[in-house]
Amino acid sequence: MKERLLGYLFFAIILAFAYNFTLDRVHQHFFAGSLTIQTYWYIPYVIAPALLLLALAWWMGFYRKNSERLGDLLATASAALIIYLMLGAGYSCWHYCF
Repeated sequence: MKERLLGYLFFAIILAFAYNFTLDRVHQHFFAGSLTIQTYWYIPYVIAPALLLLALAWWMGFYRKNSERLGDLLATASAALIIYLMLGAGYSCWHYCF
């Protein structure tokens, strides 16, 4: 379980960073003035990465019948933490920080 979890964390962090970087570039170049993207920001910044990270975890052997439930729980918690850290202060802080 430890080897799979470490491999998952390595790939998840790199892929989440690449996804977020690419999405930010596409957003700035094509959709900077779009109110639809600003209204429904949670779809590309929360839902899509969550589905991609959970699909990566499943592909790496988590969430199967014979897998350990502790590993599944740690993979889910690490996916949630990675998504939270990739959001940035503008989204994760909301109105209450400044």
